[in-house]
Amino acid sequence: MSILNTLSQSLQISVFSAIAIGTTTLYPLAAEAATFNIGGLRFSEAAGDFRLTDGFVQNGTAVLFQEVFGPNVDLSIAIQGMRNLGIAGFRLESVVTNSTGTPWTFYDHELQEVFGVPSPEQDGLSFGQGLRSARPFTSDRFSRVDEVTDVRDFVNFSNGVVNPGETVSFRYVITDLVANNLFYIRQRPNFAPGGTGFVEVPPLPVEPPQPVEPPQPVEPPQPVEPSPPAEPPVPPQPVEPSPPVEPTEPSPPVKPTEPSPPPVSPPIEPDAGDNSTPTAVPEPATVLALLMSSILSRRYLRRAPSSNI
Repeated sequence: MSILNTLSQSLQISVFSAIAIGTTTLYPLAAEAATFNIGGLRFSEAAGDFRLTDGFVQNGTAVLFQEVFGPNVDLSIAIQGMRNLGIAGFRLESVVTNSTGTPWTFYDHELQEVFGVPSPEQDGLSFGQGLRSARPFTSDRFSRVDEVTDVRDFVNFSNGVVNPGETVSFRYVITDLVANNLFYIRQRPNFAPGGTGFVEVPPLPVEPPQPVEPPQPVEPPQPVEPSPPAEPPVPPQPVEPSPPVEPTEPSPPVKPTEPSPPPVSPPIEPDAGDNSTPTAVPEPATVLALLMSSILSRRYLRRAPSSNI
């Protein structure tokens, strides 16, 4: 907490840009512990069942990634380097994954200069007490933010839920006017403000697994009848050679046959009742000569002049 209210009110957001933008360095510590160098600030696992997984600087804000797996969810992170950087404060975005199996309905942040001891009013360490330009503090899962800055420094987020497997981010400012070289952030999921403390949140009901239908019985394959044994091959019967063909005697030559004489028609016998002598038939030339002679005689008679008797 600040002991000089006027000084804290005069702080400007520009002091947070003094965080150097550089590569993130992981320093292994004890078993399952790690340290991340984010812009010159060293973030280390200090207590609780969680782990730091990554970190970098973005737009002048230190971004730190965590995974909480429980069962001990009273978590502490050690932070060093503000004195060496010569800065009065910085912006922090804490990104936390719920791997506990229980939903979160509250998430509490508390500053401690001495591990296990709440930060008093006079140590100069606070969540930007009196720095109005750094407000409001926000979360992507919780809509309500409660602050206590007089007796102890804490910021509590509520009115939301983070189910197992989901991730939540918190954005706020840390200032230290005394510039302690080492301080702690205590984080407690499901820790309610006002003296209530940890609240019991029932885990999400687990849906019973869907019954698995037994596989359909597989009919055994039909037995395959063995093939009948193959008959032995039949050896070919030897082929007996044909007996030699005896030569046959040549046939005697065929004598040529003599031509048959032409058929002779028998003479026509005259009828017995016809006793007349056969008439001689003149030759055609004779007939033609007689015809021509007759024609010429007729022409001559026509042309000859008639005589008066």
